[in-house]
This record gives sequence, structure tokens and C-alpha cells, in this order.
Amino acid sequence: MNPVLLIIMMVAIGALIGGLTNSLAIKMLFRPYRAVYIGKFRLPFTPGLIPKRQKELAQQLGKMVVNHLLTAEGLRRKLEHPKFQEQMTVFAGREVQKLLQQDKPLRDLLNKYHVDVSTAKLEQQIETWVEERYDLVMERYRTVLLKEVLKEQWLEQADESIEALAGHLQASVEQYFRSGEGREKVEALIENYMDNQGFLGSMISSFIGPEGLTERIYPLILKYVSDREMNDWLQSMLRKEKDKLLEQPVGFFEDKVGSRTISKTLGRAASNALPVEEWMNRTVQEWTAPYQKKIVEEFVPVVVQKSIVLLSSKIEGLMSTMKLADIVQEEVEAFQVDRLEEMVLGISRREFKMITYLGALLGGLIGILQGLIVLLMG
Repeated sequence: MNPVLLIIMMVAIGALIGGLTNSLAIKMLFRPYRAVYIGKFRLPFTPGLIPKRQKELAQQLGKMVVNHLLTAEGLRRKLEHPKFQEQMTVFAGREVQKLLQQDKPLRDLLNKYHVDVSTAKLEQQIETWVEERYDLVMERYRTVLLKEVLKEQWLEQADESIEALAGHLQASVEQYFRSGEGREKVEALIENYMDNQGFLGSMISSFIGPEGLTERIYPLILKYVSDREMNDWLQSMLRKEKDKLLEQPVGFFEDKVGSRTISKTLGRAASNALPVEEWMNRTVQEWTAPYQKKIVEEFVPVVVQKSIVLLSSKIEGLMSTMKLADIVQEEVEAFQVDRLEEMVLGISRREFKMITYLGALLGGLIGILQGLIVLLMG
């Protein structure tokens, strides 16, 4: 045979074998995706290398990610990096500002986050809270004397108001007795009194008569109720009553009214006095307008900083709880091999072609060497 033709044949056959071998080896990394059986006999090299070792690959990738890539120390460095903290502060501030500037009623915002709040429910909660607070406060003060509870200023004001109260009472009494109704009342009292005195009363009435007695007694009554002595007596009586009341424990007054009645009344008064409906209809922006700048510029950076410090100190425990290795393993095991093949070939198609060409080149060189050996031995 012609030596040149022999060498060309050897080169062509070697290149074909080398190229096909490398191309087949690349294909066998992924294919076949499943084991191929002839009867009960499984064909060798099926499934492909990666499908066959997918579970072991997933385990090794999980360990590699946790031990070498996504480590606690690496995450801590990232969290504590000033640039990252600055970015997180800017991001958090922007998101908080969006939240605070919402032109929505507070009711809608709470409903959005599934917080069940209604006006009636809030009023009921306020009423219940006031009742509970009343009971807690009264547990401390029931046995305490009233004068020990009231401030010194209030006691002084009570003393000062006695004179005015006495004057008001005296003026009211005097006004009543000077009225026609008061005169009629005095006359009726005198007539009733004389009727109850028997023979003596009848005798006096026959001589003077009820009208005559009224004419004599009525001016005396008017003089007494308008006299300074009456005012002094009222002040003395009011001070004595005030002193008696101040010496009573707080529970004494509660018993007179009833603790349940007081607590319910206070709770109802508080819930009715507070504009709950108006509060619920105010927008988030209206609620937060006075505090937005302080929240965004002062509160948010502090919260971000504290959160990063806390997260950094707990990073090992969080990673252990999350079980990142298991997550990576599960995701890799669930990954479809055909998608993995498509992804790898999409990235490395050119390199795989070069490997095929390299196999053909090596096969061709081996063919040249074989041809020369045949010629030398022939």
C-alpha cells in the first residue's frame, strides 16, 4: 500500500476515534439520565456519572457551602462591614419612610396586617383596662386615710373654699326664706306646730292666731339666716364634716358607692371621652408627621445597628437552626439533570468542543505515530 495513503488512513482513523471518544465521555457525564436495563441486567455506565452520583454530589456540595463558602465568619464580616451597614440603614430608612407617609387611615393599615381592630373593640378594651387599673390602684389605697391621699395643696384649697361654700349656703337659705314660698313654709310649720301642742297651742292661737305668730317669728328667722353668726355656724359645721371625712379611709367612700359601680363608671367615661373613631380614621401620615424625621434619622439607624450586632452574635446558632447543608443537599437532589446539563453546556459548550477537538488531534498524532511504526516494521 502507498505509504502516504496508509499514514492518511491512520491519521483519519485515530482522529475519528479520539474525537468520538472524548465526545462520548462528555455525553456520558449526564446521559443516560436513568439506568438502562436489558431484562434484569443493567447496562454498564448507566445512568450517567452525574445522575448516578447526584446524591453524593448534593451531600458534598452542602458540606462545601457550609464549611468553605457560606461560613459564619464570612457572614459576620459582611454584616459588620461599614458599607453593608450603611446600605442597610439607607434601605431601612427608605422603607420606613414609605410606611410612615402612607395616606391611608390607620384602620386600613391595621387591617392590611390582619390586626383585628374596631372602634367598639378598642372602646371595650379601654373600658376594661381602666377597670383593671382602678382595682389595682384601690388595692393599695383602700386602707389609706383620705387626708394622706390628697395633696397638701388640695387640702389648703378645701379649707379656703369652706368660707365661700358657707356664704353660698347662707345666701341660698336667706333667698328661700325671703321668697313667698319660704314665708308660706314658715307659716305652715308654725300652724302645724301649734296644732300639735294641744290645749296650750289652741289657746295661744285663739289669742294671737297663726298669722300673728308668723308676723312675729318670720322677721327673727330672716335676721338669723342673714346674720354673721349663721355664717360662722355653717363654716364650723362644714369644717367638722370635712375633718370627719378626711379621717375616713378611701375604702369607706368606695363602700358607699360600690367598687363595681365606680370602676364601670370610670371605664365608660374614659372610653366615651377618648375620640377613638377619630383616631382610627386619621391617616398614618397624620399620626407620624411630628415624628417622621426623628424616626428615620435617629431611631432607624440605632435599630439597624443593634439588629446587626444581635444577628452577628447569633449567626452560628441561626445557621445551625437553618441547617444550610441540608437545604443545599435537598435543592441539589431535586434539581433536574437535564436542566443541569443544559446549564453546564450553555456555559462550557466551547470548552467541551475544544476537548473533543483535542481528542481528535491526539488521535491523529497517534495515527501518524502508528503509521510510521508500521512503515518502519514493514
